[in-house]
Amino acid sequence: MKKKIFLVLLMACLWTAGLAAEAGPEAFEKAKVLIFDKQWAAALKQLDEVINKYADSRYYAAALFYRGKCQEELGEKKQALESYEKFVKNSGNSNLAEEARISILDLAAGFYQAGEKAYLQKILDLLGHENKVVSYYAAFKLSYLPDRKTAARALPVLQTILDDEKDEELRDRAKIAIMRIDPARLKGMDRQNKETSGEMLKIRVFEKNNQQAEVSLNIPLALADLALKSLSQEQKRALQKKGYNPDDILTQLTSKGMKIDIRDKDSVIQIWVE
Repeated sequence: MKKKIFLVLLMACLWTAGLAAEAGPEAFEKAKVLIFDKQWAAALKQLDEVINKYADSRYYAAALFYRGKCQEELGEKKQALESYEKFVKNSGNSNLAEEARISILDLAAGFYQAGEKAYLQKILDLLGHENKVVSYYAAFKLSYLPDRKTAARALPVLQTILDDEKDEELRDRAKIAIMRIDPARLKGMDRQNKETSGEMLKIRVFEKNNQQAEVSLNIPLALADLALKSLSQEQKRALQKKGYNPDDILTQLTSKGMKIDIRDKDSVIQIWVE
């Protein structure tokens, strides 16, 4: 009789232990369903349970990543950045790690542009990352910073893209980023000698009192919007003074065959579609 009671108790203990072992993944699976339904707060609660109670489980690192996503969606951006950074430390070099680093760059750039200068270092730390996707993305984010001296730290990586990459869209994005930082660096880089198909956005930048273009770019229309967004605020204001809407220039250029001249204190920019 005692033997039977012992076996029953043993089975009960094993069953209870099994439930405890499954509680972590059960909460994780619930969180994924909630994330799919965009129920960020409810998903965050499930993920916190996994993180707080099952730090030794294989679900811990992934829970950190998805917690960052939930926090970002809920506007808890600093907490999200912290979650992504913890995830990166616990995940190695998985595909999710690449995505987490991209999110770190987006968040850090936003904090920096809001005046929190210490976050610049997080961008610079990823500028030289061994993952090219991360490194290139860091360079592109730097190119948008209003401080040209700071943004110029992206130039070596952007030049690497031009020197080493074959993908034309990636190269065009690098050229546009360089144009945001230092248009003079693009002097002589004209794609007119290459075969192109379809309409192109043509951009020529002249120094005042100089008839030879310092910068000469031909950008596929698919990337034209990016190129136009690279204009400085001063140049956009000059456009508005002439009656052009900076957000509607491309439509005007393609539908009306216009050629636009933008003049600021140092240069003249000509833009047209051909």
